[in-house]
Amino acid sequence: MKRSLLFLAFIIIFSVVSIQLLVIPHFESNVRYPTEKWALEFLTSGSTDLLAQQLQSIPKHQRMAYLQTIQANFGFELTLQDYQQNDFSSEQQSWLAEDKIWGDPQADLAYRKIDDEQLLVIVKPNTVPKHLINEAQRWMMGSFYLLNNMLMQHPQQSWPSIIDSLSDDFTYPVALMTLSELTYTEQQIAQLKTGAIVTISTADSDFIGYPADIAVQRIKNSDKVIVLGPFSPQLKGKVVYMLSIFYFIFGFFLLIPIIIWLIPGWRSMLSLNKVAILLGQGKFDARAKLIRFSHLNHLSKTFNTMAEKIQRLISSHKTLINAVSHELRTPIARIEFNVELLRNSTTNDYQLERIELSLNELNSLVSEMLTHARFEREIPTLTFATVELNHWIKHELICWQEANPDTEIVLLEQGACHAMIDKFYMSRALSNLMRNAIAYGRNHIQVSYEQTAKGWLICVADNGDGIPLPCAEKVFEPFYREDQSRNLQVGGTGLGLAIVKQILGWHEGTASVEPSSLGGACFILNWPAKRTHR
Repeated sequence: MKRSLLFLAFIIIFSVVSIQLLVIPHFESNVRYPTEKWALEFLTSGSTDLLAQQLQSIPKHQRMAYLQTIQANFGFELTLQDYQQNDFSSEQQSWLAEDKIWGDPQADLAYRKIDDEQLLVIVKPNTVPKHLINEAQRWMMGSFYLLNNMLMQHPQQSWPSIIDSLSDDFTYPVALMTLSELTYTEQQIAQLKTGAIVTISTADSDFIGYPADIAVQRIKNSDKVIVLGPFSPQLKGKVVYMLSIFYFIFGFFLLIPIIIWLIPGWRSMLSLNKVAILLGQGKFDARAKLIRFSHLNHLSKTFNTMAEKIQRLISSHKTLINAVSHELRTPIARIEFNVELLRNSTTNDYQLERIELSLNELNSLVSEMLTHARFEREIPTLTFATVELNHWIKHELICWQEANPDTEIVLLEQGACHAMIDKFYMSRALSNLMRNAIAYGRNHIQVSYEQTAKGWLICVADNGDGIPLPCAEKVFEPFYREDQSRNLQVGGTGLGLAIVKQILGWHEGTASVEPSSLGGACFILNWPAKRTHR
């Protein structure tokens, strides 16, 4: 077990190191970097485009001074850079040529082309100090400043059309509303009236970790407000994609070592399950395989040791029964021979009858032992056929009634009932039950049969002393008999009911006993209609 745990620890460490060295670099370059680049371009799009358009109308030598003048109204640093095409790749050049923003999250910069000679550069937009405003306000304050200045240069009735025309410059929604249309709290409305930027958070913005989903600011002293957002619909999809890939990578590559560790144990469990089934089928030479690196090998070894002991025990048991049974045949035959010699030379017929009775019991015991041992060793070939139970049982009972005229044997007939049985062995089972009922009953036996929803059953009831409930299962064990039955008149071999149980097992059925309505015991043979033919 310790070796297996050390192996698990080793492969987990190996997997984590492999993730760090091989997988994470690909994740950073192919998933995280493109997502952060897109988010940087998304959040800076509107203000950067508007500012670049303003700078195009300003002489080149005055542009930097203008940026320094308006810098305080932006939440990140603004600067200019000469456009040297050699500093950019062909992809970046084509991107900038289309007047798009190129974000570089690794350097924390964003570029926007002003003209063929100069670039507008947003410096470290993700790391500028937040001061007393939150992250969403810092990102949006530049956009509000530029939009406010642009709208104030035109009459109020033209503001909606101006906002509509500027919407293409923003990657997130831009709307113009009145204060009365807003459904915010009184505190938020009061803040808007002071000219402050109000940000609204939602469940989606909390999910993606962005401080707000909507940003709103009043336009100077008018009753109009500019509404930017919501931002989450587009941000959420990107963030979910990135996180899904990230968790999948870690989950998958951490799951691999656990699966590698579990596979040997799983194979051991399959082997143990297979061997357990074989042992249940009587194949006691089956053994579980020892799987390399399996943490269940100690269990397999213990199971194999148990199977070996069971095999030796059963083998010695069968050998003993066979040996005793066969060895008893010879002395029994000699005693029978001597009894016949004594019959003509003695007048004590009573003693001879007692000897003969004991010999008959010995012969019966030996026969039952041999039969039981043979049935334990191998299942005979069964010949199943459809029989009509009423007719078959009635024919079986005739012999028992003739042999026991003082016993009342009653068959409760219920009309035709066709069942699938092996007639020879089922007859043996019924005979054993009848022998039991005659031996332990009080001259009254009742036999019945029935077709159930699942198959058929036969009941043999007597009016004897019955069997205590704690002994109901034990009576089908070999050589089990209650103490009071051990007498010369009714003492059986102790194997009859065990053989009945074997025969019903071949029919995939069961043998059981319960109290009889006659006051004694009722033995029930129950077997299914649908069976797998051997």
